[in-house]
Amino acid sequence: MYHFNIIYIWIEAFHRLVEGPADNTRHRILGKVKKMCLFVLPFLVGYMVLQSALHTSEPLAVSRGHSMEPAIREGDILVFRGVSTEEVKVGDILLFQVPDEMVGLLPDRITHRVVEIRKEAGVTYFRTKGDNAPLDTFEIPADKVVGLNIAVLPYVGTPILFAQSPIGMGAIMVLIVASERRGAGR
Repeated sequence: MYHFNIIYIWIEAFHRLVEGPADNTRHRILGKVKKMCLFVLPFLVGYMVLQSALHTSEPLAVSRGHSMEPAIREGDILVFRGVSTEEVKVGDILLFQVPDEMVGLLPDRITHRVVEIRKEAGVTYFRTKGDNAPLDTFEIPADKVVGLNIAVLPYVGTPILFAQSPIGMGAIMVLIVASERRGAGR
């Protein structure tokens, strides 16, 4: 409920700023800020709802790389839910934080399949492996697990990967500049 109150206050503040007396430039800039906020807001609220409903800090992830092919391809969006240690079984696909010794060498989060579960000194460890990577295994303590994969949305994340690439960023910059020039010509 707290998040929704803050969002409402921000919307009201932007609305009052844009509607108040201002010169043309300030009015145009604030109008664009308002539109951008109103465009982004539903996505943020939706993400917060998913976090709450699925009991995980990261309910969605875009697949990068090829280690989980053919089950998961680059550009797929993966949906995760929170999971207790006891619920995880061999064959499940987990999203986990990279082991401490690999921080900086690998992405912060990795998605792999559980191939073995073991307990040692009261701690549960999951040995994970990419389906398409013969030497790509990790042993993850249960506290590093972020979520259990419950759905795959094929290729839905491909535009996100494009937008994050150098060519995609350049294309976005060109679109912004072209849009600005078109707006200035009015």
